[in-house]
Amino acid sequence: MIAGSLARSRSRSNGTWRTELPASQTESVNDAALLSSVLADTETAATVFSTSPEAAVAHCPGWTITDLVDHHGSVLRWAAAIVRTGEAVVEQFTSPVGHDYRRRWYIDAADEFVATVSKSDRDRDCWTFGLPPGRVWFWIRRQAVEAAVHRWDAEFAIGSAIDLPSDLSCLGITEVVEDLFPRQVALGRTAALSCGVELRAEDVDQKWMLSESTDATGVVVEAPASVLALLLWQRVALDDQRIRFIGSDRVRAELSTVRFAP
Repeated sequence: MIAGSLARSRSRSNGTWRTELPASQTESVNDAALLSSVLADTETAATVFSTSPEAAVAHCPGWTITDLVDHHGSVLRWAAAIVRTGEAVVEQFTSPVGHDYRRRWYIDAADEFVATVSKSDRDRDCWTFGLPPGRVWFWIRRQAVEAAVHRWDAEFAIGSAIDLPSDLSCLGITEVVEDLFPRQVALGRTAALSCGVELRAEDVDQKWMLSESTDATGVVVEAPASVLALLLWQRVALDDQRIRFIGSDRVRAELSTVRFAP
């Protein structure tokens, strides 16, 4: 049973996504559940937009829910275009004027992404910004995590945020560890960590090593998978009461300034 938004989302058929990690760290989630979660989480955010379009998005400074809808709808259409062509896309996707038109455009963006991916071979070559080889399945995971985080943003804006599902959170953590954080460092967007940090998801018994450093020095960040994922996406702080940190004050301060994801 997949918890949270995956459990209450609609069903579609496809394959299974697996991360290429050692067996002790392997997660698997059915593609159908991930694509359904994109639809369900987008619909939830759209519902918040319907009632509270000017609500502030706390963790995206200067944004309202309207800005979130514009951003996320554009990203969904961008990802669909990449899957459709297999190539990098630079086209900008602009939302229409008018509340009802914008809401429909946003929901249609999720439908378009899911329909495009569902017609594609998940193992087909496709441009990505992750580790090679690029495959369509990268975008299934990427957009499922994107939709879940922005659904949480929208719900948090009106005081009703629900944790991310544990299975999806684990995929999101893996994405940050394998792809997003190394890319942030390579692009000069954030500093590299001075030591390795072990992430432990206490509710699912999963572990990850954050940073390529072999000097782990016993630094551990332990919390439920959802909290770890939200920490890496700068949605919760390291001093959150649900997080157990083992390490020096220096490393704690370092972790508080690093941007693990865009």
